[in-house]
Amino acid sequence: MTERGARPALTRFMVAVLLLAAHIGYYLIASLLGHLDPVGFLRGLFAGGKVDDHNLFELLLLLANLVLGPVLLAGRGNLFLGAGSMFLILAHAWIGVRVVPDPLTSGAALIVNILVLYVGTRLSEQLPARYLAAFAASYFVLFFTFVEIKWGFLLPGLKARTGFGNAEPLFLLFTLGLCAAARSWRLLAYFWAITVSFTFLQPYAWESTVVLCFVVTALFGARGALRGRTAMIFLGVGLALVCLVLFPVVAAIMGESPLNLGNVAAQAAVRKAVKETLITATASTLFLLLLAVPLAYALARLSFPGRSLLLAAVDLPIIVPQSVAGIALVSVFGSHQPLGEALNRTLGVSFDGTRWGVCLAQVFVAMPFIVKPALAAFEAVPVELELSARTLGASPWSAFRRVALPLAARGVFLGAVLAWARAAGEFGALYMIAATPETAPVLAWNRFNGPGGLAEAAPLVTVLLGFSLVMFFLLQLASRALPRTPTTRVEEGA
Repeated sequence: MTERGARPALTRFMVAVLLLAAHIGYYLIASLLGHLDPVGFLRGLFAGGKVDDHNLFELLLLLANLVLGPVLLAGRGNLFLGAGSMFLILAHAWIGVRVVPDPLTSGAALIVNILVLYVGTRLSEQLPARYLAAFAASYFVLFFTFVEIKWGFLLPGLKARTGFGNAEPLFLLFTLGLCAAARSWRLLAYFWAITVSFTFLQPYAWESTVVLCFVVTALFGARGALRGRTAMIFLGVGLALVCLVLFPVVAAIMGESPLNLGNVAAQAAVRKAVKETLITATASTLFLLLLAVPLAYALARLSFPGRSLLLAAVDLPIIVPQSVAGIALVSVFGSHQPLGEALNRTLGVSFDGTRWGVCLAQVFVAMPFIVKPALAAFEAVPVELELSARTLGASPWSAFRRVALPLAARGVFLGAVLAWARAAGEFGALYMIAATPETAPVLAWNRFNGPGGLAEAAPLVTVLLGFSLVMFFLLQLASRALPRTPTTRVEEGA
């Protein structure tokens, strides 16, 4: 054997002998001090079959090292893994059995720690060092979270204020999950999403899991020509904001049982309110399409005095508080006001407590949500295309109908979707002028203010949220079938 080959063999021999000698020495000293009773253990084992669990466990730990030691001495197996396993067994016999007095939990902890050592060894051999660093950091965070906080080894003050009732089993369970996820950054991110949710975000564990797993999926699935650190940081910040806003929605949807939701959805009052919402929001959106699309086209193609003032006026419903808007509508279109009386007398139209009033409030609040997207869509259509059509003999109306409107259709439709959603969700201004017939938001408010309070309103809110989300996503999917503007296509090709 060469000198280079003799050094690893000598190292292996010395490590195995020292660990074996240390474990045997510890066992003998513990026996002499009365902590262990191997003679009594053997006598009880052969006499009546009754054994002490603590003595049995300590003996099994010694036998495990008596098997691993000769394996190392024979030159078999990985030195780091074998020596590390022997050290863990020795440390467990000396300290672990006293920290976790239950032999079953203690044995499981030892096995899991050996598994951690095995996974760490394989990571160091097969993957870059950052995987091992992330794995080790995750393990120590788990240890601090579940074991250190409960037992207070390093920071005794934490033990009095925090801690988990089942710290040891939870630590072992999450450590097994960590070992399974250690070879993939995405799996490791999912692991921590679940761990944080079920450890620190109770009683919203499942809701938090859904939200955090969505964030992980979006971050690891992000693609693009400009995908880089800056874009990913911006995406993460934006997702944090979106999750903050959407978390109450997810919690409301997942917080109710399907049976309870089915019973609420089957109620006649709920079906009637949803029907009223569909009818009025759709009628309001169609009315806005007839008037807002021409306005948006004119604003995109013409310059005139007061154009900036008109653009600012379009945004006014967004700025005005909804209660103020409702009072303003009542003060003008109410049945006891001059204009309201005139409309009722000449046209038979009354806005107080009728669908006309519901649609009036919805049109008021939803107007900016269709005008601004339609305006942006028409501005994105090059004027040269319409001029070319008119040069070829098309009339101004034909150029608008066959060139500008088809190319801006996607933006107009998206604006209509936003307007419909805003109209369907309107409550403040609508409640002032037409609390009846009940739309879905008004019904939810009335249930909340009723005898049942939140307990009666929560299932209804969940049903309405689910209905709104389904309708909104269906409309969004439909918008993808519409053509994009030429400007958008150029940007995508670039």
